[in-house]
Amino acid sequence: MKTTMKFLSYFIIAFAMVLTSSSCDGEDGMDGVEGPQGIAGQDGADGQDGADGQDGEDGNAEVIYSDWIPANFEGSSASVKFMLIDFPPELPSATSIRDTHVILVYYSGFGDGNTYQLPVLNFRGAQFTFGYGSGSAAASDIIITARALSGDLTEFQIDPTRGAKLRYVIIPPNINVGRSSIDYSDYNAVKEAYHLKD
Repeated sequence: MKTTMKFLSYFIIAFAMVLTSSSCDGEDGMDGVEGPQGIAGQDGADGQDGADGQDGEDGNAEVIYSDWIPANFEGSSASVKFMLIDFPPELPSATSIRDTHVILVYYSGFGDGNTYQLPVLNFRGAQFTFGYGSGSAAASDIIITARALSGDLTEFQIDPTRGAKLRYVIIPPNINVGRSSIDYSDYNAVKEAYHLKD
């Protein structure tokens, strides 16, 4: 009987080992169905709007203009003289921007206190026109021509001691948006629109 008990206890141990080892070898089952979405929380209250800022002035940061340049006409002819104006070195040449920017030249002379946009066809018997240099480093940007309509040029037309002076204004294409109604021949309108300082 001892042998039978021993045999039975070995059989139970072997059966338990087989039973426990076979339970680890099975495949995982499929995941269960996902549960329903929970209820969303309530939105918080909106914050108070800030105060509106003050509108700024229309800018002219990109408008470039010279100081008034005293007339300095030169040339061997008594009836035709030239004045050369160079832009500062940090600016592109006039020939490189003349098709994209507005380049204005103004003249103020003796006696009447007015400022004229070039070309000036007749100021005290003289005509003032301007053109552009070749674009080379040695060429001037703006070339102004003073021509007597008859006879010789006089001090009242071209002499800086009599008040003859010129200035240029360069307006980039993006600045003219919304300002196309400005009359460029009216120096005071241009001065006001672009905040030019005398």
